[in-house]
Formats: sequence, structure tokens, C-alpha cells
Amino acid sequence: MPVRRTISKLALMMLMMMTLSPISAQNNSSLLVENYDSVMAREWMLEVYGLVRDNTINAPAASRVYAYTSIALYEGLVNGMPQNFSISGQIPSLPLLPYPEDGLVYDFPAVANESIATVVTGLFKEANANDETFTRIDTMHEQQLALRLESIEQDVIDRSVELGQAIGDKLLDWIATDNYGPTRKLSYEPPTGDDALWVETTEGAPALEPYWGTIRPFGLGYPEQCDEPIRLDFSNDPNSTFYKQAAEVLEASDNLTDEQREIARFWVDTPGPTGAPSGHWMLIATQFSEQADLTLDRTAEMYTLLSMSIADAFISAWDTKYKVNLVRPVTYINRNLRRNWAPYIESPPFPEYPSGHSVGSGAAQEVLTIMFGQVAFTDRTPIINGHENIQRSFTSFEAAANEAAISRMYGGIHYRAAIELGLRQGRCVAQAVLNNVRLRSVPQGE
Repeated sequence: MPVRRTISKLALMMLMMMTLSPISAQNNSSLLVENYDSVMAREWMLEVYGLVRDNTINAPAASRVYAYTSIALYEGLVNGMPQNFSISGQIPSLPLLPYPEDGLVYDFPAVANESIATVVTGLFKEANANDETFTRIDTMHEQQLALRLESIEQDVIDRSVELGQAIGDKLLDWIATDNYGPTRKLSYEPPTGDDALWVETTEGAPALEPYWGTIRPFGLGYPEQCDEPIRLDFSNDPNSTFYKQAAEVLEASDNLTDEQREIARFWVDTPGPTGAPSGHWMLIATQFSEQADLTLDRTAEMYTLLSMSIADAFISAWDTKYKVNLVRPVTYINRNLRRNWAPYIESPPFPEYPSGHSVGSGAAQEVLTIMFGQVAFTDRTPIINGHENIQRSFTSFEAAANEAAISRMYGGIHYRAAIELGLRQGRCVAQAVLNNVRLRSVPQGE
């Protein structure tokens, strides 16, 4: 009897090994995305941040790049995440994407690597990027592919690359319909005839992305869904609330502490020197993924929900900006309080209300807090970016968002109303995305 039992056990083990062989595809639990670390995703996001920075992609357009990159990552991995859902059918007009063939083994990091490279290449072709950009994309793609080949058979990699390419191509077809292209050809003439209206604050810098509110959103139902009325009547009267809000900006500027100056610089996120405001939050997420030792599947979820929420926040904010068309503090203060005053941070070329930093940060903190709770962390983004040797520590994502928002008053470019109501608008946007997009049937995040 003992001999027979031993033989039976050996037979059972051999049967299990056959079942887990490359012939049986997705039944092999070792292939699941939850078993991989998130290094590949983090390295791609850092590279995309650098490409956005070095190609001087503007703030709204940058949020679009991060969102589509994250979706390419997630959709490349989702078939190796049994409890997760594709976002196809959950966000506007995204069709069903190519699916693994039954009975075959796929390496999902290799699938994602290919879909990301395909989509990022398409996005930067659209932006007329230089040749160095595509060399960097190819280098990152080949480095990641070589790492997969160290432990995965060539035929599996080839099959995975083919699937990733197909997913990326399908995503690019969808991306091409979001109204980005047509808005490149539209001209804009700012309205005039009222002191309340925004005027150019930098000579030769035309209005930035006046039609961004018409870009197709991701999880937001429609651009106006989360609009926050300013609830502040414009007035030149020194006794009015509007005048006092401008005076508050001036007073803050006159009395900036060293820390407040540092905060203004820490969050300035000017396109060109940095990867834009949305990129700052993507790097916060990247640092948090490493700090919390998130697996690849959880990191992909985080990037996707975060980037879609921030991208929709910029659509929402820019839709509001060009409807309200409110004058910048520098213009108002020069007219009414101090003729030669200039803000600590140069005013960007678009209307004041609401604060884009505030809307984007409100959305970001809402997603990250819902996914991970109250978490203390240190943000080293300016150091990672090579911009300035400063870092700041926070007791929560909300604390970071509040600081990002108030930094715009320290910089002299927003009234308090744009900051406080902007944060509220951003939180609303994030809730809309989370309500409309579900990545898995259990609570999102750990």
C-alpha cells in the first residue's frame, strides 16, 4: 500500500505539471500580474514624464498623455488579472480590445510593454516630437523586452508582443477620436469690453488650449458636470469681497516666508522645466508605489484611476475657465492696488478661475485617499526631475493637495475662491470617475 500511494502521488504531481505547462495558458497562477513587482510600470511612467518635460507638453495636453499611457498599461495587463475588468464599455466609445487566444500562454508584462510603447509613440508623433524622443521610447521598450526574455520563452514573448501591438493599435484608433486633432486648428479671440474679463498677461503668449473643454472625457459624464459657480461678484469697489480677495493675494506676496517661497517653487510644475502639474501627481504615485511595495496590478489600477481623474479635472477646469474668463490677479492689482506689482510666479496664459492646480490636485487626492487611506509620505519630485534639490513631507494626500492649491496664492496667480472651489470641483470629478469606472468587484486598492 505505501508503494502504491507513492506512485499515485508521483502520477498526480506529473499531471499537475502537465496542466501548468505552456499548453494550458491562463491556468498557471505564476503568470498572474499580481505576482510581479511594479518596476516596469514605474520606469515607463518616469520615462513618459521625462518625454512630456523635454517636449514642453502643456498642462492640459500632458494630463491626456499620462491618462492614455496608463490605460495602455492597464489594458495590456488586465487579462492576467482575473478579478479585474477591462475599461472597454465603461468609458465613452472605447471598443472591445484584442483578447488572448484560449489555450495559449502570454506574458502580460510583455503585452503591456508593447501596448505602452505603441501608444506613447503615437502620442508623441501627434505632438511632432523630435527624433530623440522616439529613440528614447525604443530604448525603454527594448530594455523592458530584454528583461522579459531573461525568464520567458521566445515564442511566448512573440505572441505577447503581437497581442500588445494589437491592443496599442486599437487604442490609438480610439484616441484619434477624442477631438484633440480638430482643436489644433481652431483660432480664439478673447472677449473684451468688461474689466472682469481675462486679458493676456504675457506678451506674445496667446490663450492656452481655449477648446480643451471639448476634449472627450474619460469617466466624467460631461465637461460641466462638476462646475463650481464662483459665487463672487466682480467689483472694483475697495469694500467688495472681490477687491479684498485681490488684496489678500497682494498682502501674501508682500510677506512671503522662505517656506512659502519654497512651496510656490515646489508646486510650480511649469511645462518645459517639469513634466507639468499632472506629472507631479503621477510621480507622487510612482514614489508611493515603491514606498508601499505595490504589486504590478495594484500600481496599474492606481495609475489608471489617478490619471483619468486628473485628465478629466483638466477638461472640467478648462471648460469652466473659458466660460467664466476671469481676470488674473496681476491685471486687477495693477489696475486697482499697485501699478508695478508682479507675482512671484509668472501668470500663465489662460483665465484665472478655477485654479487648474487645485482642480487637478483635488481629483488626485480624492482617488489616492479612497484607494489607500490616510498615508504619510515624502515627495521628492523636484529632485527626481533634476529641477531643484527640495523635498516635502505630508501626513496625507489631502494635505499635499491643499498645499499644491495654496501654492498658487503664494505664487500670486490665483484668488482664494479659485483655490478653495477648485479643490471642491476636483473632488467631484474624481467621484464621477470612480462612480463610472470600476476596475474590479472588490474595493479598489488595499
